[in-house]
Amino acid sequence: MQKIILLHTNDIHGRVDGLARIATLIEQIRTENPDTPVIYLDAGDSEDTSWRLSNLTKGAAMHRLLSVAGCAAATIGNGGVPRYSPHVLKDYAAVADYPHLLANVRNPDGSLLEGAQATVLLDAGSCKLGIIGLTAVILGDEPVYESAFGLLNMPALPLIHELSEELHRQGADVVLLLSHLGLPDDLLLAPKIKDLVPVIIGAHSHHLVPGGIWSGKVLITQAGEYAKHLGRIDLNWTGEQLQVERVTVLPVPENLAPHPRMQTAIATIEADLNYLLGDIIGTLIEPLDYASDRECGVANLLADALRERTGAELALVTAGAAFTGPLPAGPLKRVVLWDVCPSPGNPSVAAMTGAQLLQTIKKGLDPLFAARTSRALRGRQRGLMHLSGACIRAGQLYIGTEPVEPARVYTVAGSGWELGPFGSYTDPAWNLKLTSEIQVIMRDVLDDYFPRKGPVSVEMGRLGIL
Repeated sequence: MQKIILLHTNDIHGRVDGLARIATLIEQIRTENPDTPVIYLDAGDSEDTSWRLSNLTKGAAMHRLLSVAGCAAATIGNGGVPRYSPHVLKDYAAVADYPHLLANVRNPDGSLLEGAQATVLLDAGSCKLGIIGLTAVILGDEPVYESAFGLLNMPALPLIHELSEELHRQGADVVLLLSHLGLPDDLLLAPKIKDLVPVIIGAHSHHLVPGGIWSGKVLITQAGEYAKHLGRIDLNWTGEQLQVERVTVLPVPENLAPHPRMQTAIATIEADLNYLLGDIIGTLIEPLDYASDRECGVANLLADALRERTGAELALVTAGAAFTGPLPAGPLKRVVLWDVCPSPGNPSVAAMTGAQLLQTIKKGLDPLFAARTSRALRGRQRGLMHLSGACIRAGQLYIGTEPVEPARVYTVAGSGWELGPFGSYTDPAWNLKLTSEIQVIMRDVLDDYFPRKGPVSVEMGRLGIL
């Protein structure tokens, strides 16, 4: 009889302090079980735009830290790739000591994305564990990988059949699923794979599942969110069958000391960032304020930079989707900009009629709508929609110096928040076609803007009430 301990996390979302405490807990468990294979897996969404180290590195810092914590494999969630494009996977793979699993999102030719693999084979003493990684492909109501990046979404069930057979041919004794599909989907999937996969380690829906959930003979477990818990599954391998002995979810005490190696790694990442991001990229003539209930300087700044970059007739920027704080006057360090501009939005352009513009901007200037918070914005208020190349005077929208013409088509810059489905400003029935720079995010737009402009001053007084 071979005993195996599986440890698992999910939906850490940038909480580096919590992960540092989890690393301490993992080491304690390894020390207490010196003769037992202890395998630590992460089920995705370690990244988050609203936490400093993750934001400033587009999530790569989280994979450096998971490596230090001893992670053996992680599936890809929706915290990084949909925000920063599939190209970010190469950066994650470059800093991680473990494989990133993503079987069900593929290139148009069916090949795996660079930086990812579909499966991994792990040694657990006398048992070889095959792990398949799947992720959610519908975010909100949007098939984001398909619509934004032109990738293929592979059906989960036939893929699991195919990959489990392949893993067994490679020598796997047991195949497990590391799933970022969410608990409802895991529950639907479990009865269909009961003869293939005995354990599903889940994520995405942020469920805390003490004791796990049994769907027939398939165990489904998930460890909550934000590095508050560490999942543990005690298993026995008989040589022919994997038996579940115990399923627990361990609280991570806030007074637990962070692991020293994690503290060193965090300090190293901070030092790297200070070196890489310490350059002065430009100068602001006056301080630019941030506000969610009125026109503010930082959103006007980004709208100007976005319009110049894209060559659009006007640009739309929602304050809360782009910024979290103000910018000071004087020389501006890159790290200061990046700290307050976490938006992963890509510069995008769409053709819109004047009538569509009026409807979009009217919603963007609705104070009640602007005051709403959003989970996508991590609880921040949306803020007002800001304009460049346009202004509102006496209740009339002007594009340049001319009143908007409802039937005319205008080129409009923004991001998927303002122009796509994510911010809910535009009507899906319009079927707007966005042209996007998927490897560029909003802080990159400003990074390029400042060196060309010299000292920057931002015009105010663009908004009124439609």
